[in-house]
Amino acid sequence: MFEQADLLRLIEGDCSPEEAAAIQAWIAVDPKRGELWDELRAVWRLTGDTTRAWGIPESLRRLERTKPSLELVAPGHRWWTASWATPAAAAAIAVLVAGSLLWFFPRAGAPRAYATARGQLSSLTLPDGSRVLLGVDTRVRVPRDYGGRTRTLDLEGEAYFVVAYDAKRPFIVRTEHGSTQDLGTEFAVRAYREEASLEVVVAEGSVALRGLNGAEPALVTLQRRERAVLDSGGGATVMHDVSLANYLAWTRGALLFDDAPLARVIAQLERWYDLEIETDAALANERVTISLMSKSADEAVKALAQVLNVRATRTGRLVRFVPVHPRH
Repeated sequence: MFEQADLLRLIEGDCSPEEAAAIQAWIAVDPKRGELWDELRAVWRLTGDTTRAWGIPESLRRLERTKPSLELVAPGHRWWTASWATPAAAAAIAVLVAGSLLWFFPRAGAPRAYATARGQLSSLTLPDGSRVLLGVDTRVRVPRDYGGRTRTLDLEGEAYFVVAYDAKRPFIVRTEHGSTQDLGTEFAVRAYREEASLEVVVAEGSVALRGLNGAEPALVTLQRRERAVLDSGGGATVMHDVSLANYLAWTRGALLFDDAPLARVIAQLERWYDLEIETDAALANERVTISLMSKSADEAVKALAQVLNVRATRTGRLVRFVPVHPRH
């Protein structure tokens, strides 16, 4: 009989080959053991360090006492209101939901954190009624005093917000490169740690884009169908009359790229399909236009290989793209 501690040792690589085989065989005979195994692996992947201190049973008991309003994005359920979205959007999203949104219970007074793993979308409802759709591989931290004088949260990754507007309590999304303040809005924010920029697309209403401390005057105010990119130096680039269907395709369970750098495409495929992708140096300057709507990693890899005219090989999570012919 194995315990949670044994599973954690297996995840962290502390087991002998014989013990690892025995634990894996024990997991395989019971679906509930498999669910616990998947949960622990997801926590380990998201935290990036030891999980031995985690008490899953206690966390679940505390959840029942202080359960936030969380839900998976279900087929046929449309919770956003922007006119660009179609009724089929929610059904498309459902293919990417791989499990429950992870929520963490830090020490008293610390922010409450929510996270999705690679290949997973999920949504949550904040205490004021505002709603958030979390993109893949995303974290949101909500202060314990959220909804007091302000409604401020921190984002790493990508999220779509439908905000209950309140002029007396501004809604602010903080990221590593800047902050976004709601002015009666539906909008998307993208700020992955690996990318040296903040991107905002407005679907309805308007938002004010500010620098790191959030207190200075707005760098720019965006209206519907406008997109801004705030770089690491504080410079803002604004695009007008953008295609919401393209830039917000991820909220419908699709990936659309229009003349995008290959590195950006690769990064998104890694997040959405939980892959590690290697490319030949000869492909470094390639730009890609492609639409990906498949829930199959193999189909997505095959489609990109065809667009690039390269050969793709896959071993487990590792994918390699190699040119068929020499590139100049």
